[in-house]
Amino acid sequence: MLVKLIEVRREMKGGVPSLNVIYINSSHIISVTEDLIARESLIKETKQLGLIEGVRFSKVTISEGSQTKTLVVVGTPAEVHGKVKKRQVLRG
Repeated sequence: MLVKLIEVRREMKGGVPSLNVIYINSSHIISVTEDLIARESLIKETKQLGLIEGVRFSKVTISEGSQTKTLVVVGTPAEVHGKVKKRQVLRG
């Protein structure tokens, strides 16, 4: 099942962050942890990004074959977990 998340991306170190909608296969998620560093480093840009004050971020580690990739996404680990565990009923 694909999970919709909002990724925070910086193109280069010190660059302006941007938000991107991403869809991740939930079976490829290895771990979700709170990202306190992103919270501190993005505190000035949250309003520019259209986020509310006090927003929290998580690191999502995903498996890409033999490699892993870590993404910074908007939301707490509990919020991300809630999206991953949500079951979708398809009507046909």
